[in-house]
Amino acid sequence: MAISLHTAALSAMLASLLLAAALTYLRSIPNAPSGLSWWAGGFWAYAGANGCVAFIAPEPASIFLEILLAMSAVMLAAGTRRFLGYAVLAQLVVLGISLIVFWVLAAEIFQLPPLVRAVPVFILAVGGLIFSGLSLWRKSGTGSIGAGYRITGVLFVFWGLLQLDYPILRDVEWIAPYGFLLAQVLAIACAIGLMIIAHHKMIARAETEAAARHAADDALLLQLDLRQHIIDAVPMPIFVEDDNGLLVNANSAFAQLTGCNQPDVAGKNIDEIWSDAGIVQALEPENAAGPEGMIQPVSMVLALPSGQARSYAVSKMSLAMPGESRSGSVVVMQDMTDRNRTEMQLHESEKRFRDFAEASSDWLWETDAEGRFSYFAHGARDYSGLIPESNLGRTRFEATIEDLTSEKWRTHISDIEAQRPFSGFRYLLRGEEGHEVAVMINGMPFYDDDGTFLGYRGTGSDVTRQREAEISRDRALLDAERANRAKSEFLATMSHEFRTPLNAILGFSEMLSQEVLGPVGAPAYREYADAINDSGNHMLALVNDILDISAIEAGKRVIMKEEIGLLELLRESTVEVSKIAADKSINLEVGVPGEPLRLFADLRSVRQIILNLLSNAVKFTPESGWIRLSAQSDRGDMIAIVVEDSGEGIAADKLPTITDPFSQASNHPHHSHEGTGLGLSIVKSLVDAHSGELRIESTLGVGTKVTVWLHAALGPKPALQETTSAGPKVDIEEDSDDI
Repeated sequence: MAISLHTAALSAMLASLLLAAALTYLRSIPNAPSGLSWWAGGFWAYAGANGCVAFIAPEPASIFLEILLAMSAVMLAAGTRRFLGYAVLAQLVVLGISLIVFWVLAAEIFQLPPLVRAVPVFILAVGGLIFSGLSLWRKSGTGSIGAGYRITGVLFVFWGLLQLDYPILRDVEWIAPYGFLLAQVLAIACAIGLMIIAHHKMIARAETEAAARHAADDALLLQLDLRQHIIDAVPMPIFVEDDNGLLVNANSAFAQLTGCNQPDVAGKNIDEIWSDAGIVQALEPENAAGPEGMIQPVSMVLALPSGQARSYAVSKMSLAMPGESRSGSVVVMQDMTDRNRTEMQLHESEKRFRDFAEASSDWLWETDAEGRFSYFAHGARDYSGLIPESNLGRTRFEATIEDLTSEKWRTHISDIEAQRPFSGFRYLLRGEEGHEVAVMINGMPFYDDDGTFLGYRGTGSDVTRQREAEISRDRALLDAERANRAKSEFLATMSHEFRTPLNAILGFSEMLSQEVLGPVGAPAYREYADAINDSGNHMLALVNDILDISAIEAGKRVIMKEEIGLLELLRESTVEVSKIAADKSINLEVGVPGEPLRLFADLRSVRQIILNLLSNAVKFTPESGWIRLSAQSDRGDMIAIVVEDSGEGIAADKLPTITDPFSQASNHPHHSHEGTGLGLSIVKSLVDAHSGELRIESTLGVGTKVTVWLHAALGPKPALQETTSAGPKVDIEEDSDDI
């Protein structure tokens, strides 16, 4: 009986639909292997191709048939590759199908012969099916499933080869229906083979997963058993209770504490267990719950049946009970009795140590291996208020304000590098208020049990007051030495100064008394009398200087302040020294102020200040030199009196002591310049008595400039203001040696 093409195509479409539906269902089963979606899509396309033959006119049907057959083959090949574990790019599959559609449509538009249009498409379809078959054949292994792979692969190859009959034999009516049927039989066989190997793969995967679950269960049981052993090995009592206070589990330490059988604790109330064991518990107020359900530890005291009391730190953590809606908690009890006793002893030891440290004026310190202070224990604050803790994290070398290149620091650094102990090392720090603080430290290196150097420990003392006392002592010694040296020089000078006029007085008076040159009326005796008078005046000047400085030192010089016209006083003073200056051809200049200047000062003192400065200038200025006396307003309410000369000058090392009593610019007692050396000292004392200022500027071999600042008379003043001067002020250079 002959079969029509329409009947064969309809039968092939129905069978393909069933296969596509079966594969689509199969892919929805859990653990379905990859690639089933592509296979189902391929058979849906194959069913569509058969439907085109059954329901569409021959001419358009051939176009859709060619496209859908090629699409089916490409999707089956992609599904096979994905099933075998290879990656498949959907973009490439879509691109291939698009190229097929483009080729078929282009061939139709350009009226290419059907055979030319169909051959490339069917070759591609044949290639996809043969590729699937060969891939399955290569993947086949041993056993029945390996045979399934090989059989399915062969069926795919035959199915692919059968596709070549369509473009060649489609016009032969009596053979075309049988070709459809044969192709459908091969398609069904291929689909069944794919479902068989897919089902086998799902079974294998399920078995693998079951084995994995079984192994995981065994591992979980082993882990639970191991965890229970670990918990039992913990010496701290641990138990699990639900929210009703019923115990779920406990470790052996809890069973030992309560004296109960460990397996029997489940289901008992915790209070019942304490009561059965004769344990009396006392809990301190509980703290609020901590983060993540962790309750802060609370203290519990248990009175055991033996009468002993033990302290425990109890910690709880919320716990969800497995398989149940209720919750519970894990309770850990840590015996703190011995630890509390140790901490108490340690606290007492630390308190004893702290009391010793606070009772001492010294402090204790510690550094790490790099020399950085890591610890201080300080007692009462000392004189300077030093806070050693402010140097935490710093080294001694960073804290000091001294020069680290000095010999003292080089020796100390050498001791530190050699890890030698040291004692009595003093250095300076900068205090909290910016003042200098002197400290003295002693240190010993310390090591760990392996002999590794860890740093230094030692004591420190604030010796600022001691340093100041030593500075004051050194200053007093220096003052005494200077005063002693100045008085020695003064006595040596005075022995010469007094001897010279006394010799003249004695010599000339003896000659007068013995009338060596004849009767007293001889003219030469007048010269002797003049010499005696000059010597007496010279001695009187010396004695006046000594009496002046003595009165000032004793504070008995009376200062009578009044308004003084300065211009007249300057002119009077120059008259008294002009003769001596003229004898040495010294040019004496007076700078006349541009405005009337009036001082509020003691007239006698100001005259003595100017005369002493002019006398010194004349005395130390060589012949043909110059001296300039001037005055001007300065600093608002002050008047500056300036005496400049072109004298020999004063050495820089003599300037600090030039105003000391009994001091001269030269140390030689028989210097050519006569005098007591009290002139500048008297000037300094008188200026200080007027709350003024004295400045001496001098360059050796060039000259000297002395400036005196005194208060100007500004506005109405009382006619006289009586004050008593203090003694002379001596500026002594401070010893700069650090301790």
